[in-house]
Amino acid sequence: MVNFSNKISYQRKLGQHKEHLSDEYSLIRCFESDRGRIINSAAIRRLQQKTQVFPLERNAVVRTRLTHSLEVQQVGRHIVKDIYQRLARNKQLEQYGLDKLNVVIESLVEMACLMHDIGNPPFGHFGEAAINDWFTRRLGIDKEKVRYELLAYQVDEIDLNNLRKKVRQDLCNFEGNAQAIRLVHTILQLNLTYSQIASILKYTKPAYWTESIPEQFNYLMKKPGFYLAEEPFVKELMASVELQEYHRYPLTYIMEAADDISYCIADLEDAVEKRIFTVDQLYQYLKEEWGPTKKGDLFDSVVKRPYDNLTKKGYDPISIDQFFMYLRVNTIGELVPHAAERFIENIDEIYAGSFNHALLEDRDAQFKLLSIFKNVGFKHVFNHESVENIELQGYRIISGLLDIYSPLLAMPEHDFSQLVEENRHKGYMIETRLYHKLSAKHCIAYQQAVKLLDKNDPTFLIWEFYYRARLIQDYISGMTDHFAYDEYRKLMVSD
Repeated sequence: MVNFSNKISYQRKLGQHKEHLSDEYSLIRCFESDRGRIINSAAIRRLQQKTQVFPLERNAVVRTRLTHSLEVQQVGRHIVKDIYQRLARNKQLEQYGLDKLNVVIESLVEMACLMHDIGNPPFGHFGEAAINDWFTRRLGIDKEKVRYELLAYQVDEIDLNNLRKKVRQDLCNFEGNAQAIRLVHTILQLNLTYSQIASILKYTKPAYWTESIPEQFNYLMKKPGFYLAEEPFVKELMASVELQEYHRYPLTYIMEAADDISYCIADLEDAVEKRIFTVDQLYQYLKEEWGPTKKGDLFDSVVKRPYDNLTKKGYDPISIDQFFMYLRVNTIGELVPHAAERFIENIDEIYAGSFNHALLEDRDAQFKLLSIFKNVGFKHVFNHESVENIELQGYRIISGLLDIYSPLLAMPEHDFSQLVEENRHKGYMIETRLYHKLSAKHCIAYQQAVKLLDKNDPTFLIWEFYYRARLIQDYISGMTDHFAYDEYRKLMVSD
């Protein structure tokens, strides 16, 4: 039975008793507290210096991760309101347990949209690739076998070897979505409600996963969603909101759809701002992707009409801004109701978290419209020479920073432990100075994790190294684009 009130958990800490508040406003206050914690967090502020598509961009008009997330937030709120309007019209709100949850669900979706990119490293997906490639090379992982290098300890039991392999795999699958879970729970310790954190658990595959993915979850598990370090918390989280293993929280589908709708046009607008192509060229690219058109179809009403108005008025900056405004308004006007309709049509599977598709992934004209925007972006923006050059530069910066901090990973455990405890080590002058540069909150996360380990356990050295490697990943992935660039130049002694 679909009853969304069972999916709303205000639980915040492991082991805290779960119950439902009978007072509607008390429940609202819980999620208003979430909003305050999120909006005032350092992770959100840092988004203003991480660019969306064009790293190291100085033009303030071009979107940052923060301005993009604000746009996603607005679209997510719009989808929720459309869902409510449709269910209210059909007198189904009470049937699905949604009649007293509109403020709560709207808030959960808005904040999920605002947070959806907070785990992204500098230089976006290329930053992820750089981290994963570096650790893959350092930990000796290739496609066919696992070689023992940094984790070559003198214990040969099968269970320890399996743990080493699991740890290697986990460290070599850094992913922005998984890092977001780690950031809000482990590093910043925002102590958000379980419902709020569940809303950003976009994928349900553990980062250490090496088995084939079950067909019924091939979309939900297409990327890592959480790390080994956060696995106990994620299990507790999913139990709290009544989700089975590898299932997704219902509101995450809305956040994902809002992101898809927002970035598909925003990236194209930024490309015009960057003069990668003109508005005329953009229109031709979109028309080619759509194929044959006819009067009254979605391409005609959403894309062609704003373009016709632009050609009549002229190509002054205001007219171009209005073209993108109406292109965006028209697109949202089509895709938001479609996302809401898809949510309701598949509400049983979405409620269970087993709906193995994106909301906008279907064969309708709305999906085709979304697809042509994405295809033009892939072909003419992301593959543009200027973008690729910056991405390669970003790859070198992240790899170089990992090289610089790698002496900390090479230290024997007892020496690194002394460095952490005393904040210095006479035998490791370089490592001491590198450790001093690490962020305090990342060091605290490492210390808290290691403190829970038993030094007499045969697995201690493996886990300690794992959390030490996470410490380095946390620090470098938390940098902004410009800070990473400046730090690399400073430490490489280049002008």
